[in-house]
Amino acid sequence: MFKKYFLFFSTIIILNFSFKNVRAIENKIIVKINESIITSYELKNKLKTSLILSNQEINQSNIDKNKSRALSYLIDLEIKKNELKKYDVKIDSLNVNDQLLSISSNDINNFEKKFQKLGINFDLFVYELKIETGWKQLMYKIYNEKVKISNDEIDKQVLIFIKENSEVTEFKISEIEINLEKNINYENEVDFIKKEINENGFENTALKFSASMSSKDFGNIGWINKESLTPRVSKILDNLKIGEVSPPIKNLDTLLFLKLTDRRITKVNEINSEELKKKIINQKKNELFALFSRSHLSKLKNNSLIEYK
Repeated sequence: MFKKYFLFFSTIIILNFSFKNVRAIENKIIVKINESIITSYELKNKLKTSLILSNQEINQSNIDKNKSRALSYLIDLEIKKNELKKYDVKIDSLNVNDQLLSISSNDINNFEKKFQKLGINFDLFVYELKIETGWKQLMYKIYNEKVKISNDEIDKQVLIFIKENSEVTEFKISEIEINLEKNINYENEVDFIKKEINENGFENTALKFSASMSSKDFGNIGWINKESLTPRVSKILDNLKIGEVSPPIKNLDTLLFLKLTDRRITKVNEINSEELKKKIINQKKNELFALFSRSHLSKLKNNSLIEYK
């Protein structure tokens, strides 16, 4: 009898010890950023989250294909989190319920259950949304005074437009914005994003890979007045059919894909000039905030000690 009990408890101890060691092996530090770390568990969770959100099968092939981008995203997220702490932004108190409702199609409970069923940490995903929300707020706080749009210039622009045109064109668009790191091959990146769009759809690709603040809304940026766009982008959208995706648009350090979801034309005499002015100002402000956000993150990244383990 004693021998049986001894063997039973010995087995439990061995199994328990083995399980702890397996967990230790599985959850190891893979990247150190200054005093912060990213673990293999966090990377695994991020990969699964990205695949489930984009309706892709969780298999080794998809995991391998998305691994480097998921890790890059986690590094950026950790840098953002540290910057939020520096400015004493209370991450845990941020409300992201509206984003969750949008992502889950207004069914957060079943959305969370899907995570649980697949063994994905839902709390980490919510925390990620909070960091991104806090980052937007921080960028607004830091750069609000620098985002200056000349009302006089916009007034002149609107008046000239109304005088010279009988119609106003608006585009409903979605975007995928990719940050071009120094070691990224441009042609390879273009081919990769095109392949993802073809295989998994524009919206799912935006959710997984876009660096834009619109990514959590599947890249959707809504209706944009043609007059608020650069001539280059405006011309590209003019030549797109509804549902088509633009050729890659390369800027200084970003790669942009646009999808034309809808187009509408309104008579100028039906347009409220103040409303038109407001839309143009908001669009230009959003572009400036996005530029400051990328620059701020890039500087932080360049000044960070990033060690791959």
